[in-house]
Amino acid sequence: MEMNTDTKDLHNTNETVEETGNYICAAGESRTLQSGQPFPECPRTYEPTTWRHAEHLHPTGDKVTEAGQYVDEDGQEMSFGIGQVFPDCPKTGQDTLWKHV
Repeated sequence: MEMNTDTKDLHNTNETVEETGNYICAAGESRTLQSGQPFPECPRTYEPTTWRHAEHLHPTGDKVTEAGQYVDEDGQEMSFGIGQVFPDCPKTGQDTLWKHV
């Protein structure tokens, strides 16, 4: 897996967790990680991966960096795969924010 070094709020395996909380890996697996511990390998593939804080919001137009179900500001749920682009709100057709569920 190609590691990401320039995407904001995206953490690589072995980097130090700065904020305790729930994180989601690129394969969509969720884990609670504690401040000071290293980001682990993917719990599904056991390979290096990227992690994003579960509370992070993704605006329309951003590229999907972890697969899974997302909900937008209007409550519309959609499933996305890595590399897809977050779309406009399916209900309004306007820019929106998406959150991993």
